[in-house]
Amino acid sequence: MSKKKERKMTSIRFRIDTSLLDRIDQIAGERGRQKYIHDAIVWRLDEELPPVVYDLVQDVEALKARVEHLESSRATSVQLGELNDVARNELCSDELDRKLLAYFIKTEGATTPEIAEGLLGNSDKRRTVLDRIDRLNNRAQKLFGAPLLEYKKGFVKNKRGAWWITGLEYIIV
Repeated sequence: MSKKKERKMTSIRFRIDTSLLDRIDQIAGERGRQKYIHDAIVWRLDEELPPVVYDLVQDVEALKARVEHLESSRATSVQLGELNDVARNELCSDELDRKLLAYFIKTEGATTPEIAEGLLGNSDKRRTVLDRIDRLNNRAQKLFGAPLLEYKKGFVKNKRGAWWITGLEYIIV
């Protein structure tokens, strides 16, 4: 196997005027059609969007994605810093519980699919989120005498059937 990077090729089909195809065959020959058309497309693309500019656009898109990720993780760490010692050490059993509380501090309320998507990256893991909320409420009931999160079925702040943080005073510094 060669050490050259193998290019992934895709086959396409398009309609072309017969007279235009005859002109291409005169210049490139019947066996050189594909290469001629490929080179013409590459030349046109390089004219419209040079490879250097294309690479820069790709780099800028990657940097935007990284900045968004860093901003969201920074926001979560700010909310985690607002948690008092009781909430951080006794109420929360692990990092996911702390992130869950930080998410509620940031958004005030959310549905379980929204929380699962925001924290776990998959809205199908809403059952995991629901179990965590139940455990947090049970521990909050023992520690503070009241649940920390409350489920409201109706429309509240344009969300239907969402969990809302009610015991904010128990967990904030």
